[in-house]
Amino acid sequence: MRSIEYSQKDILIFNGVINLIKGGANPYLITVSEIAASAGVGKGTIYDYFESKEEVIKKAILFNFNNEIDYFYKKIATKKGFKEKYYEIFNSIVENLQNKFSTVNILMTLGKLPEFHISEKQDSCEFNKHILRIQAIIDDLLVSGYKEGIIKKIESQYYQNMVIKSSLFSFTNYMSMQMIYKETSVKEAMDAAYKIVIKSLN
Repeated sequence: MRSIEYSQKDILIFNGVINLIKGGANPYLITVSEIAASAGVGKGTIYDYFESKEEVIKKAILFNFNNEIDYFYKKIATKKGFKEKYYEIFNSIVENLQNKFSTVNILMTLGKLPEFHISEKQDSCEFNKHILRIQAIIDDLLVSGYKEGIIKKIESQYYQNMVIKSSLFSFTNYMSMQMIYKETSVKEAMDAAYKIVIKSLN
């Protein structure tokens, strides 16, 4: 899926929005004047490039999400084996969920606000692109598993995808509800989620 190309001015404005949010600003209450000041541009410039404040904020968050996925992918690519790659994904989940300014947490917050809901038709194409990029990471993980003989090509690729996604979701659920699982350490939760994959696909 073709990536959207943004101008330097677009990116400057996007970074202005993200810096405001990371500085503690409520995305729901950010004004155009604040965005302009943060980006170092005039208020009129914002409207030269975007139709509304809502459009700026949504696109800024999705742009930042794209950058985080790039960083995430590069980190995984530095790992050689299937298990190393898998645990790097776990570490990235921990890093993102513990950082209240990560795009994942920002999206979880904005999903409650209709003005910024990312599932609107005008944003679906861009968001679907991010979903496909995440799928590419899973596909690369499967290839590593095949090469090492950790994953057997017995089950369908759909089944293999579901197992991996279920494993990652279970760990994400643990991270989101650690107060319930006080007797389980993060390492133990990682090992249990990894075990789901090994027992199901080996």
